[in-house]
Order: sequence, then C-alpha cells, then structure tokens
Amino acid sequence: MLPIRGTDEECFVVNFGGEFYAYVNRCRHVPMAMDWIDNQFFAEEGRYLMCQTHNAYYEPASGECIAGPEAACGKFLYRVPLEIEAGAIYARAPEQEFED
Repeated sequence: MLPIRGTDEECFVVNFGGEFYAYVNRCRHVPMAMDWIDNQFFAEEGRYLMCQTHNAYYEPASGECIAGPEAACGKFLYRVPLEIEAGAIYARAPEQEFED
C-alpha cells in the first residue's frame, strides 16, 4: 500500500526485461484490482500486463492499454515512481492526478 491523495492504494512492481516498473493496481476500464489471483499480473507469455477481470492488455514498460475494452484502450496505468539504492527498491507516491 502507498498513500496517494490521502488514500492507501495497492500498487505492484514488475521486472520486465531486467527493468523495474511500478503501477497502481487498478484497471483503467473499471477501477478494480487487475490481479484476480494475488500478484499475478502478466499474461500467459509474460509479454503484457493483463487485467484478469476484463482481459485488458497493458505494455509493461509504459502502462499503455493496447487491447481490451474500448474504454481502456489508449489509457495508461497510473505509474508509481521508483528509486533503486544499494539494491533496494523504493516507491514514491505519483505526482500525476488520477481519474476514477
């Protein structure tokens, strides 16, 4: 959980191609968690992040929705900034505004 806009938001970190990316755990189609099985975000082949409820597919590096419900396509997951220091990963609250 990360405090964002006065509310604790569930977030997740993925390692994709040796790089770390973090996002708020909320589909852009309907504001609900993307993982219906705890901590499972990648589609079968590990190439895309997938909302397990709506089958929306997101690019891991950018968070852009590239397939799924029309309401989600072209939108981006809410990115969580990361810092890596001495092998530890630290997340910071995003500065961007969220749309619900």
